[in-house]
Amino acid sequence: MCEFCINHGEGKKWYRNMTNYTRELFLQVSTDKKLKNYLSNFAQSLHDGLVRAEKWKKRIPYIYSSLIYPWITHHQKKTHFGQVLPIEDVEYILDGVNSVVRLPCICRRINSGVETRVCYAVGMDTTHILKDVPDFSQFDRITAAEAKKEIKHLDTEGLTHSVWTFQTPFIGAVCNCDQDCMAYLFQYRKKLAKVMWKGEYVAIIDHDRCKGCCQCLKRCPFDAVRFDRGLGKCNIEVRNCYGCGICRPTCSEDALVLLEREKVPQVADSW
Repeated sequence: MCEFCINHGEGKKWYRNMTNYTRELFLQVSTDKKLKNYLSNFAQSLHDGLVRAEKWKKRIPYIYSSLIYPWITHHQKKTHFGQVLPIEDVEYILDGVNSVVRLPCICRRINSGVETRVCYAVGMDTTHILKDVPDFSQFDRITAAEAKKEIKHLDTEGLTHSVWTFQTPFIGAVCNCDQDCMAYLFQYRKKLAKVMWKGEYVAIIDHDRCKGCCQCLKRCPFDAVRFDRGLGKCNIEVRNCYGCGICRPTCSEDALVLLEREKVPQVADSW
């Protein structure tokens, strides 16, 4: 299990510990005023943070990698970070919370100018805060069943699911990310800091089922699927796998499954 499970999981995956979604926990680590202020500057801080980090990485690459990268990572772990999870765990979360609010995606607005509602505030009812924040005021209350149906569709479209903290360990949102996601750009593409942890799983391919169609390879946003020309089949490079599971809907042969990361020795401690 990852460090967050150890510290905040109470014997289970930390995002399956429903205490982490409650107002009682939120009030131990933050306040309504602090969250409102944070969300009010959210879009600008995402944009400015990426630009600033890119500038410093280019200007002082060695110092950035040895000091600034770990500092940002440490800061985000305490304030606002995410972890990838498969749809089964998203459904578990939705079954356990009392409030689901669909929100505009700020990342897509910043990077593409498109208004897309693929983010969900879950658990604690935050609508009394969101209504006063322009970027989030156009929210929709929906049922858990509606959210599950929508996220199932997003899963088949290839969006990566993740949970996000707002002062760790309080979890405030489930997001469904594409390659316009600021965390994906910040961490995976530009390697500016670690802000989105790998999931608790890794994918494997059953070669007896795999027909080598490469649809999973085309789907994976983390370069974890490779084609073996000798075998005529695909393989998973487990060190790259984030355990999102979005490769699975592409396979007509059900050749892809998820294993617990801790049971795969090569990546048991790789997050």
